[in-house]
Amino acid sequence: MKKAFLLMVVSILMAGRGMAQSTNALSVVDIASTTNAPAIRQLPLGQSPLGRGIELRTGYRLDPSSHYNDGSDVTAQRFRLGAIVRRSIRPGLMLMGDVDAEYAAYSFNQRDDTIFGKSGFMQDAVTLRLGLMVMAPINEKWGWQAGGSMSVSGETKADLWEAFNPAALAGVSRIVSPDFKWSLTAVGFGFEGAFLAIPIPGFDWKMSERYRLATQGPGLNFTTTLSPTTKLNVLARWEYRQYRLDDDPPVPGGKYYDQRYPVGLELTRRFFHALEVALEGGCYVYQQMMIRDKDDNKVVTVVGDQSAYVGLRMSLQL
Repeated sequence: MKKAFLLMVVSILMAGRGMAQSTNALSVVDIASTTNAPAIRQLPLGQSPLGRGIELRTGYRLDPSSHYNDGSDVTAQRFRLGAIVRRSIRPGLMLMGDVDAEYAAYSFNQRDDTIFGKSGFMQDAVTLRLGLMVMAPINEKWGWQAGGSMSVSGETKADLWEAFNPAALAGVSRIVSPDFKWSLTAVGFGFEGAFLAIPIPGFDWKMSERYRLATQGPGLNFTTTLSPTTKLNVLARWEYRQYRLDDDPPVPGGKYYDQRYPVGLELTRRFFHALEVALEGGCYVYQQMMIRDKDDNKVVTVVGDQSAYVGLRMSLQL
């Protein structure tokens, strides 16, 4: 139970990178790792609040073959599409909504006696999410935000209700100085018939005009500004994905978990003030796959070797 609880918390932390906001709190949306709950990210210090508008997003990541200790070799591809809509309800009060989708395709090459890679296993999996958030400043130093999301995540033939995951969050933030701010957000979700709330701290430290260190969910970003339009990010984070399985073997109606610790670089460049393109690459320093049956009993857990990943993402402000 403790492990399942920890995994649920991580799923909430890793739902994504978040959308721009007018406070220093945390946000609902954006799938960095396609889980099923709210995202957590802070608006960088000095960035102006966004007004009414639409942001369109797309991305692709390739995880080349990784070898696991059961003899499996796993390759994964992920395709993302999403949109964020921003609207000012009144001066200082912002409403944001988002829709996001990710398609994942796993390919297994394994020994005959391994559970992974059975016919059709995780070849087609989808995560869909809807999110809504409202945020506003309290005064010059403090701000607040609240929101929620609904998502489904699983194989394309999985039971939709069993793959459904609701979540909510509320938080406050404080600007301590022009170069440092912190936030504290409570994330709520249902777990084994009960409602739980977890406090999540965050910070953003502008070390100089060129360097910045900030949290992003369960991870850190160190950003170097190379030019007014180009940035280099050093990333270290904990990624977690959970999928409901369909009713076919090897584990009918069970769950598939994919945990990874990526460390890498991301080069971003903005074109024409509206289009941002980012190239990323790095190494998974730790990887784990796990399957649980429909009654939440662990079936198998395997650990992978270190391996590389590459990706591309784009966003367009309208």
